Amino acid sequence: MISKTKENKTPIAYPTILLFISICIGYGVLYNNYVYNTKNVILTLCIGTFLAYSIFTIIHEASHGNIARGNKNFFWIEEVIGWIASAALFFPYKAFVVIHLQHHAHTNDSEQDPDGYVRGNNALEVFFRCLTLVGHYYVSSIGKANKKNVAMFKTRGSTFLFILFNIIIISLIIYFEQWNSFLIVFLLPAIIAAPILGFTFDWLPHYPHNNMDKYHNTRIVSVPGLEFLSFFQSYHLIHHLYPRVPFYNYKKRYRKIKDELILHKSPVEGFKKGEKKLFSKKNTYSDIIDGTTWNYSLEVEKVESLTHNAISIQFKNLEDVSFKYKAGQYVVISMLVNEEKVSRCYSICSNPNKGNLKVGIKRVKGGKLSNTIIDDLKKGTHVNVSGPFGEFQFKKNAIIENHVFIAGGSGITPILAIVEKILEDKINNVVLMYGCKSSKDVMFHERLKELEKQYSNQFRLLITYDILTKEYQEKMLDGLTDKSGFYLCGPKLMMEASKQALRFLEVDEKHIVIEDFATESEELKGKEFIINYRDENFKVFQSETILEGAIRNKIAIPYACNKGQCGTCKLTLEEGEIYWKEETQNVLLENEKEAGYILSCMCKPTSDLKIKE
Repeated sequence: MISKTKENKTPIAYPTILLFISICIGYGVLYNNYVYNTKNVILTLCIGTFLAYSIFTIIHEASHGNIARGNKNFFWIEEVIGWIASAALFFPYKAFVVIHLQHHAHTNDSEQDPDGYVRGNNALEVFFRCLTLVGHYYVSSIGKANKKNVAMFKTRGSTFLFILFNIIIISLIIYFEQWNSFLIVFLLPAIIAAPILGFTFDWLPHYPHNNMDKYHNTRIVSVPGLEFLSFFQSYHLIHHLYPRVPFYNYKKRYRKIKDELILHKSPVEGFKKGEKKLFSKKNTYSDIIDGTTWNYSLEVEKVESLTHNAISIQFKNLEDVSFKYKAGQYVVISMLVNEEKVSRCYSICSNPNKGNLKVGIKRVKGGKLSNTIIDDLKKGTHVNVSGPFGEFQFKKNAIIENHVFIAGGSGITPILAIVEKILEDKINNVVLMYGCKSSKDVMFHERLKELEKQYSNQFRLLITYDILTKEYQEKMLDGLTDKSGFYLCGPKLMMEASKQALRFLEVDEKHIVIEDFATESEELKGKEFIINYRDENFKVFQSETILEGAIRNKIAIPYACNKGQCGTCKLTLEEGEIYWKEETQNVLLENEKEAGYILSCMCKPTSDLKIKE
């Protein structure tokens, strides 16, 4: 959990406003000097580029509400400042706010982080992507995908007005023959500054762009002087952990939570004692190196066909760092399916002794994610993977002499990993009974045969095409129950039959290990409340958040992260009572909560509500 730091009653951000005024004065002086005093193009371009680079910090602060700081009387000032600053970079302010909050909601997500565009396989590709980042933003804001993003779609009108405004201004500039001055002072500096900003604010802080954990998805670089040159974005991790802290307080906040970051092995880099090597990829891999749970965007290294309806996927190791997990555990893969993020559990089928990560996936009737993966996933694709999870593991017991594994269908996946590991670890008397519909449905057939041949003195394999009924299993297991441990994984009916057979054979339950992925949707409980939003009513159960109820009722409330970390779903509560399902959020300041602001993804109703944007 991120440490809670007490927020004072927040005054508006005077340092940011003063910086904005200074930059505006700088533009005025530069323009006047170029027109009336000097025609030094190189010097003017250099100063103009620095001003364009600097004004991005103003847009960035405004996008998080870090100028008004929750003070309603100053909201209009923040809006005006945001639009003026964004005009200097020729991009609409409202669209940038949505894009940037989406970046915070899905940092390093392989599909949903808009700033992931700057990823590249080499320096030339990175440069090109940084150069065209603004164009990518325009495509995001008014392209086809715009209609599928509620928050972005609502900015469409202001974006087109902004484009029209720019066309009018440029036409007037051409008409009054001021094109040269406009080009040198404003347009070219903005074009030059754009790739610099893309590199320093998007690419570099998040390099190597694959860890999605909040303590490792960006870095802190403590090199002296860099903090001023980067407007404190060298403390970028602080900004992601605390997006409502003004940029000029990043270093102060870092000092307060430094011990916490050290505990989590966050990428804190520099030349001071205890800090890590600058911009090393492995600095962001500490969770994998330590063998803790992790959340990454991983590249698919290999896709292999196992049967007519099953494949295996091997993910690429990160800088040859071994994946650490226990045989039998699983990972969670998440992908967009019809614009909806879908997550499913898939057992790891590879031997952890090898250090690689492979899963087996079988086509499922009506399966949202499994079928999409089988049909669409290719080598080189990046996929969101988190893990490892699960307690389905081999248990050493001095009493147990025989180790019996019963698998059905894709249930062979975790069992293969366990069997392969324990055989390699010289465990004897291993028996695998694997039930499949037919010979064409046997997953990992060749590998199982290899194991049977390689470990003929340790391993006995029985592949059957008979239905694994209770009676059939009783017959097959008779004589194997004495001093035996059993591991079950497969379809629900097979698992029930296995339990009944083992119960009939009087096997002690403590010697039976079961992997059961069957999950039920959380039941909607409690009273229903009426929510009024934009003059439309919908019902939300007491057990669900306002956002969950809106999605269920197909009500278009803007949202992104669904975790209380980005602020896209920020609303005003006009009437009614709510409670926060969790207090861990870093989006709303205390004075904003007191003024009636809520996050629809974090709040549940306790009465009828009236809410607005």
